[in-house]
Amino acid sequence: MNKNFSQLDDSYWSFDHPDLASANAKFLERHKTAGVYQVAGLTFDCPSGIYQPHEFGSTRFAIRGLFAEFSNLGTRVLELGTGSGAIGICLAAAGLDVTLLDIDPVAVECAKQNAAANNIKVNVFQSDLFGAVGDQKYDLIFFNIPLMDKEIEEPLEIISCDFGGELFSRFLLEAPQYLTPNGQVCVSIANMGNRKTILKALADYNDTIMYAEFYAGTGAWRWLISAKPR
Repeated sequence: MNKNFSQLDDSYWSFDHPDLASANAKFLERHKTAGVYQVAGLTFDCPSGIYQPHEFGSTRFAIRGLFAEFSNLGTRVLELGTGSGAIGICLAAAGLDVTLLDIDPVAVECAKQNAAANNIKVNVFQSDLFGAVGDQKYDLIFFNIPLMDKEIEEPLEIISCDFGGELFSRFLLEAPQYLTPNGQVCVSIANMGNRKTILKALADYNDTIMYAEFYAGTGAWRWLISAKPR
């Protein structure tokens, strides 16, 4: 799928899960316990309460997409909302210069420990979006943003919900000042998100769908979008 995200017609937004509330509850329950995962030959030890790289989650989707376009990513990478650190650590293991950020101190410590356990060098900082970046600039800024347009009703839902696309909008508004001249942002999107807000936030970018997966059982789409400021 090599087209602009804004060109997708209504058929791509026909998401119809038979019981989305129950599915979200099961997803959250899974993250209330610790887990150990193998991803791309690396081991990730994850406490409860952070996004974990389980088999069907967006972490592995993002890794598949990013490595499919690996030669186009540049060398200096910033990942926001890193969680377990799995995505950024896998990119660093492949030779990229990676900095990881997360607002949650538990996630920051988890990512640090996972990098050390796998003997991978990354920089990891606690940060609300770009707060810890200073004047640094990057070839790629990646954010695996929560995909569901749902109001957050309990603290753990911060890992799955971006109500009204608020976080998505903040990210794209602030990102350009941290990009190198030919740099790009890469962000995850799903058709359970807020379409109107997503399109509005992308209006100041030239965007391309770099990777996509469709799940026929629910009609769900996931996209990785590469976007460069106009």
